[in-house]
Amino acid sequence: MTASPPAPSSTTRPPGYRDLLALPGALDFFIAGCIGRIPLAMRAMGCVLLVQLVTGSYGLAGLVGAVQTLVGAFAAPSIGRIADRYGERTILLWGTIVHGIGIFALVASVHWGANPLLMSLAAAVVGGSNIPFSSLSRARWTRTLGSRGPALERAYSLESMADEMGFVIGPLLVVPLCVVVDPAAGIIAALGFTIVAAAMLLRLPDTRKAAAAAADVRLVPGQSVEERRSPIAIVGIRVVVGVLLAVGFLFGSVDIMIVSFAEEHGAKGAVSVLAALFAFGSFLGAAAYGMIHWRAPVDRRLKIAIWWLALGTIPVMLASSLVGMGAAGIFIGLSISPALIASNTVVEHLAPKGSVTEAFAWLSSALASGAAMGSLVTGVVLDELGTRAGQTLSLVGAVGAAVGVMIWARHLKPPADDHAGPGAGPTGGAGPVDEAPAAFVPQADPA
Repeated sequence: MTASPPAPSSTTRPPGYRDLLALPGALDFFIAGCIGRIPLAMRAMGCVLLVQLVTGSYGLAGLVGAVQTLVGAFAAPSIGRIADRYGERTILLWGTIVHGIGIFALVASVHWGANPLLMSLAAAVVGGSNIPFSSLSRARWTRTLGSRGPALERAYSLESMADEMGFVIGPLLVVPLCVVVDPAAGIIAALGFTIVAAAMLLRLPDTRKAAAAAADVRLVPGQSVEERRSPIAIVGIRVVVGVLLAVGFLFGSVDIMIVSFAEEHGAKGAVSVLAALFAFGSFLGAAAYGMIHWRAPVDRRLKIAIWWLALGTIPVMLASSLVGMGAAGIFIGLSISPALIASNTVVEHLAPKGSVTEAFAWLSSALASGAAMGSLVTGVVLDELGTRAGQTLSLVGAVGAAVGVMIWARHLKPPADDHAGPGAGPTGGAGPVDEAPAAFVPQADPA
């Protein structure tokens, strides 16, 4: 039995995580999103391990992994746009079918020693059919809450914790499956999680009605109606995308570097533990971030988190033992979720109404594209120069993100109509997509 929300007042506290999950339908789509995130971590590492364990080449593993990730990155905004305009059902059904075909084609091509081009083509099918569960879940929160403020930002913190739990559970599953069971077991298990998550979302009411109702858009002078619907047309969103592209390079570099690092220290099975420690640090960062009622502007929070991330790469670069790398992973992980939560909040403030799934997909695309480049470059560096050089590359992406967020910081501030006060909808004063629960309407901070 769920208690009725209290009437709003000037002293209303931000909702807790339990309050958010008690909203109608919230727990269902959140659990489905949590399950759908597990294969995200498994797929990337499972692809690298499949190719590396069968062929013995880090370079080829990095190439095939980069193709899978990069194609997925390019496809994500288009998939998000389809979900915004037509609802989720189409991409959930057909995306899962095509994804399964791609995974089995990739496994067959690697085991049969096919040409690297064929492996890459199969990986492209896998990447191009990725279902953006995290974007779908975040977009559902905007429709469920219908307003900005502490409630929505706390929901994003909850989503970031789900992201990190996926990156804790995924590596812990994929490495033993690939190393102990079969090189292909990890990526096949990822397909299983994808099917389960898609089936759970298909049981929920489709979002087509909400997508069709979200017709209002933020006007940008000189653009056509179709261009106005695209979030990437907004300068501030392009800045965040660029910053997360550099952050993604860091992620991709670390993902493949820790495989070599653990092997060099005679404990290849420790890869999953190291990856889980990075994710655990980020989980703690998300939990702490969501528990604080922030007064600092979100653009300032984003800058601080990105610079912390840059400083955190120094211990990663200098680590010389498994314990040291694990500690470095937790330290840098504490800054990852705050940076991503702030990025999501900035973009949600800037995105045109009715395009939030596509907007979040652009962020996922940026992270994935950067990860693909980081994986590819680091794979070659590891083959040619060794693990220490691979560790140094982690600094490149972090410094790029820090410089970018400082140079173009002025574009990250929300538009003036976002200060319309309580009840303002996803486009500021335009009103909510759906009626917000009364207790969750953001209250103005006292002067």
